[in-house]
Amino acid sequence: MELTLEKILQQAQNGDSESRERLIQQYRPFIIRASSHICKRQIRWDDDEASISLIAFNEAIDRYGDSHGKSFDNYAYTIIHNRLVDDFRKRSRSWGTEKLLMGTGNEFELSAIEVASSLEAFELQQSAGELAEELVSYDETLQAYGISLEELEDCCPSHRDTRIQLVRIAKGFIAYPALMAHLRKTKQLPLKEMLNYSKVSRKTLERNRKYLISLILIYSSDEFIRIRNTISFGEIGE
Repeated sequence: MELTLEKILQQAQNGDSESRERLIQQYRPFIIRASSHICKRQIRWDDDEASISLIAFNEAIDRYGDSHGKSFDNYAYTIIHNRLVDDFRKRSRSWGTEKLLMGTGNEFELSAIEVASSLEAFELQQSAGELAEELVSYDETLQAYGISLEELEDCCPSHRDTRIQLVRIAKGFIAYPALMAHLRKTKQLPLKEMLNYSKVSRKTLERNRKYLISLILIYSSDEFIRIRNTISFGEIGE
């Protein structure tokens, strides 16, 4: 019988080394992909960042529990992200107080500009990592509505005016608690009720159902505020 992820995790947490190794082998592509995404460059297994990420993954195995309120993949990504950020902070502090050796044997002190550039890169990296975590959570939410993050590009209307119109319909939708309750309960849009305020045809609503749901979920939840502030859906002032 095929063991579930939860069962393998439990066994690993109880000291079963085979289960732990099985998880590590299964998640090797995930670990290296997460590391590369967070560091914004291709990470290989002989890089220090990969070792830090592997240690972080082991930590995620030990610490994960249902009480964390997120999937194991999402939790493991968060731990890997945090440990890589911690390492970057340590190196940034070190760069600001110590001398670095050149390959030629010459010494130089890291300039204030270089320190500032490093810290700026770190802030951008951290922001990107937080957005990535948010996108993972958003993808999980979309799946409950029968939508995948990948298919949203195909669902997006090609005409700017249509996108603007749908953004306004989505924002109008969240002003009606009864409509929001219906959507959360049934995972479907109450099309008949939406016709009263949207001022568009039922065909338009049906054709753009998935895109509308994706917008409503973003605008109705502070959990997705980074997505809302980063992506200009209709290229209009938000």
